[in-house]
Amino acid sequence: MKRIIAILLALTVWSISIGASRNEPMDFEAAGFTKMSTTAYCVGHHTANGDAVYEGGCACNPEHIGDVAVIFSLEGEFLGYFYCNDTGKVGGGVRNGTVVDIYRTDYDRCVDWMSQTGGKCWIRWIENGEG
Repeated sequence: MKRIIAILLALTVWSISIGASRNEPMDFEAAGFTKMSTTAYCVGHHTANGDAVYEGGCACNPEHIGDVAVIFSLEGEFLGYFYCNDTGKVGGGVRNGTVVDIYRTDYDRCVDWMSQTGGKCWIRWIENGEG
C-alpha cells in the first residue's frame, strides 16, 4: 500500500511538472500514454485473480495483471487509477490489449462511464502497482 501511495504522489508531481496544472494541454503521447478503447462492466462476483469485484478494479490484457492503469478522458480529464485484476473473455478486445474494461457497481455507473469517455481514453500502465 505504501508503494501505491508513493507512485500516486510521484504521478501527481510529474503531471504538475509537465504543465497539467498550468491549464496547458497535456501531450499524452509524449508522456507515455496510449489511446485505447474503454468499456464498463457491472456483472460477476470474482475477478481472474480471485478478488471480489470492486470499483477501482479493471479488466485488461493478462500481461497487465497486477499493474495500475492511469486513465484520462481524450479531453484531458483525469478519470482515476484502476488496479488490473481481471482479464475479460477469451478472444475479446480486453484480452488482446485493445480495450480496458472498468468495473462499476451498477448499470447506471457503467452508462455514466461510457458517457464520460465516449468509449475512448488515454491510458498509461504502472507496473506492479500493488508492489
